[in-house]
Amino acid sequence: MKNGVMAMVGRVGLAVLMGAAGMALGQQADHGGAMMHADKAAKPSLEQFLKIRTPGAATVLPDGTMLVRDWPDGVYQLYKVTPRDGSFEPGKATFTRLTEYTDGLVGYSLSPDGTKVVLLHAFGGNENTQLTYLDPKTGATAEILENPKVQAEVNMWLPDSSGIIYSANDASPSDFYLYRYDFAPGGSGSGKATRILAKPGSWAARDISADGTKVLVSNFKSASDTSVYELDVKTGELKDITIRPQGGTAACEPVGYLPGGSVLMTSDVNGGLVQLFEKDLSTGNVTEPLEGLGKFELDGASLSVEKDMLVVAVNEDGYGVPRVFGVPDFKPVQMPEFEKGVVSASRLQKRTLTWTMNNARKPGLAYETTWDKGGTPTTRQLTYVDDQGVDLNAFALPELVKYQGFDGTEIAAFVYTPKGFSPGTPVPFVAYYHGGPEGQSRPTFSSTMQYLVSEGYGIIMPNPRGSTGYGRQFQMMDDYKNRWNSVRDGVDAAEWLVANKYATPGKIATFGGSYGGFMSVACLVEDQERVDAGKRKERLFGAGIDVVGIVNLKTFLEKTSGYRRKLREAEYGPLSDPDFLASVSSINKVDKINVPMFIAHGYNDPRVPVEEAIQLALALKAKNVPTQLFIAPDEGHGFQKLDNRMLYTSRAVNFLGETIGKR
Repeated sequence: MKNGVMAMVGRVGLAVLMGAAGMALGQQADHGGAMMHADKAAKPSLEQFLKIRTPGAATVLPDGTMLVRDWPDGVYQLYKVTPRDGSFEPGKATFTRLTEYTDGLVGYSLSPDGTKVVLLHAFGGNENTQLTYLDPKTGATAEILENPKVQAEVNMWLPDSSGIIYSANDASPSDFYLYRYDFAPGGSGSGKATRILAKPGSWAARDISADGTKVLVSNFKSASDTSVYELDVKTGELKDITIRPQGGTAACEPVGYLPGGSVLMTSDVNGGLVQLFEKDLSTGNVTEPLEGLGKFELDGASLSVEKDMLVVAVNEDGYGVPRVFGVPDFKPVQMPEFEKGVVSASRLQKRTLTWTMNNARKPGLAYETTWDKGGTPTTRQLTYVDDQGVDLNAFALPELVKYQGFDGTEIAAFVYTPKGFSPGTPVPFVAYYHGGPEGQSRPTFSSTMQYLVSEGYGIIMPNPRGSTGYGRQFQMMDDYKNRWNSVRDGVDAAEWLVANKYATPGKIATFGGSYGGFMSVACLVEDQERVDAGKRKERLFGAGIDVVGIVNLKTFLEKTSGYRRKLREAEYGPLSDPDFLASVSSINKVDKINVPMFIAHGYNDPRVPVEEAIQLALALKAKNVPTQLFIAPDEGHGFQKLDNRMLYTSRAVNFLGETIGKR
């Protein structure tokens, strides 16, 4: 099949740039732009930027060592870090590699008592995550679920660390059933899986009652329609406890059981903003314990293992701000000072919170805050950045701007500009569109974007209608028949750049991955349609970069993984409405694309099939539009391996230089 695809592309004379694993097909390894500044000692190279890293998913074990997910060799693996004199600082800590997965470690989950680990790993980017037990002390492993055709996820640990509840689509590709896996005594990792819920849909478990007879589960239908149930493990009965408007739907998620039998959950039932609620299951009474959080919505909430503390993440115009409260009184707990950015909490146990700071200059550094009996916090740093000799303090900070969409809707965007820039002195710009579409561009670390800024490019990252973080109504404004309205918002970001003299027409490139790839191509179409309609004299965009993007909604829905099809039809529209799907598919409007394109894709992509990239490249080639196609044979929905990221990014950077030019 792989050679067949290449032959099909080759028949029409389209040059295909292969990823690192595809060099056997005749391409010579060339890092191109990745090394183009290696001879300029004063200016860091793209390779240096891309190798900037911080160990992720940090968790401290009871013996004082720490687990992290890191990629010093280019592929994520699990490491145990042993401190010296209580410090994890570089030069003081010792790293021991615990896994050897060719395609890397997707993630891991640590038991509450810190004695067991479940590893999640997949093959070639296919996202069919397998589950493997690991003893963090001895390194011994045992398979929990090993089936390359099945995707599994760890939902939660049992409170006593004796087992897990996981979801898997082993019975049907489109349905995720729930299983309880109990480890056998003795620490070998062997055990027994018992199916506890077998109903159609995408199910996940979030908490279990103190007596083990009830489980809080969620059923995801779409980003605006998620229900919460209490599952009786013995009878299989499901009790709907969703907090939603009568006769309507809500984005509702369980947080956990509280002592006394009530349940905490989040819902967007009031005014469309996700907030925290407590529901008494015996009376049905619902209260809102954190009414003072203001006009912003929550990214999420989590109870401590002991159920005595609660951490919530507040989304303030894209910035992530944590808040911690005591339980059950919900009194605020004194917090340490935080820099502006996106703060994410990963574990709350024994009055200790593990959290990460991610902003333009800090790539996800991990910290640990412990509260003493008097409530005073003490914080220590757990992970440190390998900056590769690049001055991160010189990285551009984002400016939050807002502009009006075609119908007056306010659209937020983050803008990064190169050193010495001021409005009135335009520079080449990249309009970067996030994926999802239920996603959000946030002020986080991106070595690729910062490299572009260092090369003189500006970056605008809009959050068009359909983005999360701004409430239910805004998030649903692009659903189904309103799809193209978000595209208009994407082009209006470029209109704002030109109107405010940040950029000039023709010197702006679209860029996006996944749904952002759909936006990148569709915005080129909308741009030309505005010129054709006489709304503009000239095109705004001079080039486009499409990474693992959708161009044909019909073929995308037909060929995407079964478990995703139902979820995506709720967003984009059903296959039963082919005329509409065709009307918003850029593949049917390639006559409107008259600027060079760089298209990149992973061959094994289970979300957006590689055929999306190939059909666009062939259509553009037939029109004699300058087109480059980059395919990584050993990747999926994006590029995880360093060699592939180096090749892909260097080609993309060179493409921008050849099209919209440097400053």
